[in-house]
Amino acid sequence: CPRHEGTVSSLPSQPLLSTEDLPWLIGTQASRKARLKFWIRILDRLTSLRWLLLNSFPQEFIIHDDEYQDDDYIAPPHNNPIIFPVGPLTEPSLTTPKNLSFWKEDTSCLEWLDHQKPNSVIYISFGSWVSPIGDAKIKTLALTLQSLNRPFIWVLAKSWRHGLPNGYSETVSKQGKLVLWAPQFQVLQHKAVGLYLTHCGWNSTMEAIQCRKRLLCYPVAGDQFVNCKYIVKVWKIGVKVKGLGQKDVEEAVKKVMKDEEMEERLRKIYHRTMGEETSSRVAGNLKAFVLGLNQLQQNSLH
Repeated sequence: CPRHEGTVSSLPSQPLLSTEDLPWLIGTQASRKARLKFWIRILDRLTSLRWLLLNSFPQEFIIHDDEYQDDDYIAPPHNNPIIFPVGPLTEPSLTTPKNLSFWKEDTSCLEWLDHQKPNSVIYISFGSWVSPIGDAKIKTLALTLQSLNRPFIWVLAKSWRHGLPNGYSETVSKQGKLVLWAPQFQVLQHKAVGLYLTHCGWNSTMEAIQCRKRLLCYPVAGDQFVNCKYIVKVWKIGVKVKGLGQKDVEEAVKKVMKDEEMEERLRKIYHRTMGEETSSRVAGNLKAFVLGLNQLQQNSLH
């Protein structure tokens, strides 16, 4: 696995990806090779499937509605597998969705948000499945958030807090709030939250779009680098943070807040992912999948 950055091919209307965006390029050389072999096995298995249901939405890579053409889609070889976008797997009508995580949510942050000014708070979360960025970067980000002099909510598990400066929670208690786990959807819905510093996990990205929040992107692993490319280069609803030091974060915050057209782009991507047309397309895809499955079962009986 090469360490240098180079360009790799992409489908029409999609952003150009670099080798650094590929999901196996994390960890040691040995782990990279093992992860590459894993993805090759996955791709080999996909060729034997009849259908592939994706937690994504139709036209995800179309930049503007007037650019869409039927031939923007690339049919898989021999139509096998048939790819059906059936997402995003969120419910637009839910205002307080059930907590589906294994962690207890700290709802006190919602009351804390009620006392903050509109669009003033930075929400920070790097997901749950992997230690996000290491102790050194945790310390750097902690000092950066303190220096920004903006209110913040930071989701940080106990096992990830070793890098915090001594007494940090008490030091920033008037400015920020650290929680072990947050009711993320409700936090993102809150009018006080203006920015979301995210690892660009797919579910978090979709929730941010559903709540129409501007994004500061710091991908860590897996598909997050590709998701970041879409957020920054295709949908243009966020900015990639180069590092977690004060200068890098300040520059990203200024850039994302100065973009006066971002609100309109957020509105458009919201309607593309959550609108009636997308719901109709997803329902049609699910119906086509069920019909194909029934036909396969009927054929197997004869």
